Amino acid sequence: MKKTLRIFFGISLVLVSLWVIRTSSTFPEAVSAGKKIPGPAFFPVLLSVVLIPCGLHQTVSALRSGKEGPCRGCGPGAANGAIVILSLAVYVQLMQWMGYALSTVLFSMFLLLRLRVGVLKALAVTIITVVFILLVFGRLFQIQLPLGELGLPW
Repeated sequence: MKKTLRIFFGISLVLVSLWVIRTSSTFPEAVSAGKKIPGPAFFPVLLSVVLIPCGLHQTVSALRSGKEGPCRGCGPGAANGAIVILSLAVYVQLMQWMGYALSTVLFSMFLLLRLRVGVLKALAVTIITVVFILLVFGRLFQIQLPLGELGLPW
């Protein structure tokens, strides 16, 4: 079971990374003072380029390991990893519809509550994080964060 999960995780990591690279290629390029600068696709692509070899290593090392034994380490931690990856895919799709702020609040609250953080603490961390990112990127750096189809101002 553990070998199968490692293979599945490695392949999933590669596929999600390739999907992120493909999706990020549709992001607009950033130009400042006539110079091309790293735009909104830079960090997702960079992270994906790092994660693809990690996924390949995970898959290859699982295939090279001996016969499959019982899955002793397959508890809530393994489930949380899978839930984080799946919720990231949902988060990206929700962001297109709801916009950055609302989708990030929902995503963050879901993950923090899933990881058994108290409701008030999760709410405080979520609000502080979203407000901080909105202020720094939206106001200070003047980077347009996704408004979504709902067009909410925050």
